[in-house]
Amino acid sequence: MNAFAPDPAGREVDDGACVERVRAGDRDAFAILVRRYQTSLYRHARALGLDYDAGHDAVQDAFVRAYTHLDACRDSERFRTWLFRILRNRCLDHLKDIRRTHVPLDAVTLADPDEASSIEDADALERAFRQLPAALREAFLLKHREGCSYEEIAERTGATVSALKMRVHRARDLLRATLIDLRAEP
Repeated sequence: MNAFAPDPAGREVDDGACVERVRAGDRDAFAILVRRYQTSLYRHARALGLDYDAGHDAVQDAFVRAYTHLDACRDSERFRTWLFRILRNRCLDHLKDIRRTHVPLDAVTLADPDEASSIEDADALERAFRQLPAALREAFLLKHREGCSYEEIAERTGATVSALKMRVHRARDLLRATLIDLRAEP
């Protein structure tokens, strides 16, 4: 999927053209890519378990790495997928660092409370997501929150489509069971 945004002359520019313009020295073309992807990258970082500040830091770091290592992007038409892989790796590194410093994973906010119908539902949903293994949580959120196809998720994560279908199915089953258990608590 190529996203389009207008260039300074008002013409639509796809990712591949932006990347090629950046490679040719046009820094403003990278700003188009930043505007195009910063919100979805941030949502993805939050879905992977990063808090507000860490999410913004990971997104900024992903853009810096993408800019400084743009030559490593072999297919400029697939810049989006490459950028999301950079972000995913930054997020996973951050979460490993959290575990290394003994901060409990439940200190990381995973769900946006304003998306639930009540405070109790938001709390139950957040607790249920925290209990999911990271791979299941990531696959579920990419499929159901971000609306990605299994093929797109496979490109981002490096997992097979069949493995992702199983992860989403298992995540759904675990979430359902966990939410039932949490609601049954006094």
